[in-house]
Amino acid sequence: MKSRLFALAACAAFVAASSFAHAHAVLINPPPLTNDDNAKAGPCGCYFGAGPEDPNEDGTASPCPTDYTPTVLEAGATLQVTWKETVQHTGDWRVAISSKPIDTVTRADMNNSVVFEGPDMNAQSGGVVTQTIVVPEMSCEGCALQLRQFMAGAAKPYYYSCAAITIKPKGGAASSSNSSSSGAGGGGAGGGGMGGASGEGGSTGPGPAVQPPNTTTGACSTSPGGVSAGGALGIAALAFLGLAARRRRSS
Repeated sequence: MKSRLFALAACAAFVAASSFAHAHAVLINPPPLTNDDNAKAGPCGCYFGAGPEDPNEDGTASPCPTDYTPTVLEAGATLQVTWKETVQHTGDWRVAISSKPIDTVTRADMNNSVVFEGPDMNAQSGGVVTQTIVVPEMSCEGCALQLRQFMAGAAKPYYYSCAAITIKPKGGAASSSNSSSSGAGGGGAGGGGMGGASGEGGSTGPGPAVQPPNTTTGACSTSPGGVSAGGALGIAALAFLGLAARRRRSS
């Protein structure tokens, strides 16, 4: 009986620790389509049209809002892209800007429109990451800026967050490239406190994405569903209390 209680407690503790291993991220600037930090359906987390591009990526994906307001940017200007990593995990970040309308853009479009890719240097959950990029020399109305997070060791390693943007020629932008007009954001998880590290490295020109290796680092990669951290810790505590009580009665 003691061995069973110990095994149960150990399992519960493992599940609790694993629940903290999920990496979650959501854009802050430019304002995202939704505030969902657990969106795994590419290319934007939510979807336009009849359904996600690949339904196997995320069975809980939601429709994107249609009342969004694009953030106006200027071609060739610098832009501080900011996002929150609500739960920290080893991996990397990618920012892509496509001239395709956000309601028709695909993962392939984003893969061919990368402006930044680099390692996750943030060290705390709830950390805010800032990366300066250069807005591509192009013009588009209601096009797409995508943040993609890669979580090392996960079976489904990508998280997505998109912002609707409009890129005007030099001198034609209605707002500063370092500030955003308010976009439409839906409900969703907001994560923990602020703070954390800024992204490293400069921006690169648009081009094909470099796909990171899908290697296992030893970190847990349990699915977002299942036993919660609090529930697992409670099971562990009850198991240990039961074991202690049995020892007191037998002594």
